Amino acid sequence: MNTDQYAGWFVVDMRLLVFVLFISAFTSLGIVALVLRGRRWYEYLVAFISLFVVVLIVVIMTFNQIADYPVLLIEEVFPFP
Repeated sequence: MNTDQYAGWFVVDMRLLVFVLFISAFTSLGIVALVLRGRRWYEYLVAFISLFVVVLIVVIMTFNQIADYPVLLIEEVFPFP
């Protein structure tokens, strides 16, 4: 029997997650619109996706750690038989 398997209950605050997704999307879109000019479409897409992921991680970490209002919360972790 493998004792290294765990399961858990995870809570996601959907209202805050939607807010964080919108903030990340609009921030990334604004930065791409201000910084990049006259590029090819795939350069816009790569820059948008990269900035979106970075801003999303920063905002989630900000809410989880600094503001103490978690977007993602681990309620309970228990061994899985």
